Amino acid sequence: MPKHRGMTLEIFIKAVDSTVMTEYFSKRHPGARMPQHFTTMLKEHIDEFISYPENVQAAGVLEEDFKRINDICQKGKNHVVRAYKHFSIPRNDRTSPETLAMNLYINHPKAFDYAFAWYCYYNTPSKLSHHQMPGRISLAADRMDKFRKEIRDWFSDLAKGKECIVTHYKEDGVAVILIKHGSYIRTVPYWEGDKVDFHSFRPASEDILLYDKTNGVLSIKATLPKDREQYIKSFGKCLMGDESLATRPDRDSVFTLKPLQDGSFNWNGNKDIKRIILTKAKFQLPGATEPVVSISSDNVRKTLEEEDFGFGLDAGELTYARFRFFLEIDGKTKKVSFAIIPPDASNHSQKKYAEIIGAYLEEQGVKLI
Repeated sequence: MPKHRGMTLEIFIKAVDSTVMTEYFSKRHPGARMPQHFTTMLKEHIDEFISYPENVQAAGVLEEDFKRINDICQKGKNHVVRAYKHFSIPRNDRTSPETLAMNLYINHPKAFDYAFAWYCYYNTPSKLSHHQMPGRISLAADRMDKFRKEIRDWFSDLAKGKECIVTHYKEDGVAVILIKHGSYIRTVPYWEGDKVDFHSFRPASEDILLYDKTNGVLSIKATLPKDREQYIKSFGKCLMGDESLATRPDRDSVFTLKPLQDGSFNWNGNKDIKRIILTKAKFQLPGATEPVVSISSDNVRKTLEEEDFGFGLDAGELTYARFRFFLEIDGKTKKVSFAIIPPDASNHSQKKYAEIIGAYLEEQGVKLI
């Protein structure tokens, strides 16, 4: 899940239409204690609502709801509009993004999840892992039920609760699966009068699976590596009908940095890509202690050439590379930075001009599929 971005409560409240905000409280917190004259939706009314001890749980829910809606409005307005179009929901283009997102959240939750899934895909800082899973996928109800049960049992066995919501969407040859699941219970102290009481809750996490039907590639954003492995197993077994896909020897062979080391990579680009710079590199060097060396600079290749490190770009095994691509789009220079961690991780597909960059990486033998 992306980290929450800064939110100013007063600005957020002003941005949401008061009718929609009132609807939020009536639907999300019907049994909570409400301040008197709670129709104008000023910041002091929200503060009063949060201050009531009996609203401690509702206050936590409210804070998380507001932050999620604020996040997607700061960095994912286009995904909100995309959801309205995808689900054919009428919208007023003069309405604020916050109001549009809040309306989706309380009245069209599936559409909001759709928008939030794409927001997470493009804004979660963790890198996507990519896996070769060729075959035919089925999102039929019986297949999805089996997949959902396996994932729910997986988290339940880890003492992360039985709560697990799996939703899926189809769009332009891509199947998108959003998985909401629990984590370990946390307990926080809070004041109730002159005594300290405790409130326990189970935080929620969100993971995303995207399956490119054309290339047969499963891309995953998962909270933990072990969760990712379970997703791969259950995806192959339940949705593709082939358990062996999870154990293919070439399953994770998606990226390689060997062209950077053998001199075959073209750093000059093409008609769209005008220049490429390596800004960070990690090397696994030979030796009894298996040393790992990391170098960061404005231009790693130039640094290795001019400084006396005792080795060059072809030393040992290159295990990490961060690139900066300079593209010329509509007469303007665009900079795009991303990393590749062989054999299966990269965030290049989350960046602008991903198709141009991906095609170039494939042409240069860095992207294998």
